[in-house]
This record gives sequence, C-alpha cells and structure tokens, in this order.
Amino acid sequence: MTITKKYETIKVPRMRKINNNCLIFIILILISFRTYGQSEPDKPDEHHFQHHEIEFFSGLGLIPQSINEEGEKQVIAIPVLGFDYEYWFNHKIGLGSSNDVELSSYVVEKEEDEHIDREYAFSTALVFLYEPIKGWKLFAGPGYEYEKSESFGILKIGTELNKNFQDGWSAGIALVYNIKEVNSNFSFGLTIGKRLGKK
Repeated sequence: MTITKKYETIKVPRMRKINNNCLIFIILILISFRTYGQSEPDKPDEHHFQHHEIEFFSGLGLIPQSINEEGEKQVIAIPVLGFDYEYWFNHKIGLGSSNDVELSSYVVEKEEDEHIDREYAFSTALVFLYEPIKGWKLFAGPGYEYEKSESFGILKIGTELNKNFQDGWSAGIALVYNIKEVNSNFSFGLTIGKRLGKK
C-alpha cells in the first residue's frame, strides 16, 4: 500500500513536468511561425525594385533682384509648380528630368540700368540623383530657362527629405538653388511622389 502511494506520488510530478516542457516547446514553435509569417510580406520589396518615379512640387521661389515700380531692388516670393520624372538605376543612383514654372510676372536687373521682364518662366533640367541615406536625396544638373523676352542656361542644385508610404507613395520637403546668368534664385516647398513599375 505504501509502495503504491510512493510510486504514485513520484510519478505524478514527473508527468506534470513533461507536460509543462511540451507546452513551452509548442508555444515557442507557434511564436516562431508567427514571426516568420509577419516578415514574409516584406521580402518581395527587397527583391523587386521600382525604377520609375514621378513627383509633383508646390512651393515658393525667392527672387532677390526684383525691381519694384519705383526702380528699387527688393526680394519677392512667387508661387512655383513643378513636375519631375526620375529613373533610378538602383537604390542610390538615378537620372531625372526636373521641370517647373513660375506663376508670376516680375522685373529683374540684368546689368546696371538694364532691366528685363520675366513672365511665367519655365525651366527644365537633366539632373543626376544620389540618395546617400534612405529618405535624403541630392540632385544637380544643367538645364535651360525659357521665357518669351529672354532665355538663359541654368544649373540646378537641390536636396530633398521625404517619407515613404505604402504602395510607392512619398511626401517630403525640397530646397532648390537655380544658378543663372541673371536672377539666380532659391525655391522651396512640398513634394508628393509615386513609384511606378512592376513589383
């Protein structure tokens, strides 16, 4: 009688210990499956790269050499709209077409006592794109500014900080400096972009 009781009292804790170990083992397996399932959707983005991107820009251009009606120099801010197309060779390097139009008319000084009118000037440039850190873009390249009274060659230099969202959408802020023979100026504003192409 006592032997049976001893045997039973010894056996029951062992069964509980085995059951607890099995339960812990099953939970660990389920957690690992769940973690694997969560990381699985991210893998296609690593292997499938969308090369094309279009981007819209809306901001202000600062004109430092504007001439007012009294003939005095002043700095004015004018609205600027832009549209860019970018082709990315990889995650770091790309080429793009940067285009914008100034939605205003103004007068600037070309030389001493010589003024020129600028009315809805349109500029386009072929820029080299470089993204050293994800979300931070640098770009520069030559281009041309078209305007009915006089047109000029330009060198466009800029930087952009953006945040990527789902389905290839992005939003950010951009700062651009247009170097020109006459009327070099800054522009800054907001961007909205969309990646295109097969995933």
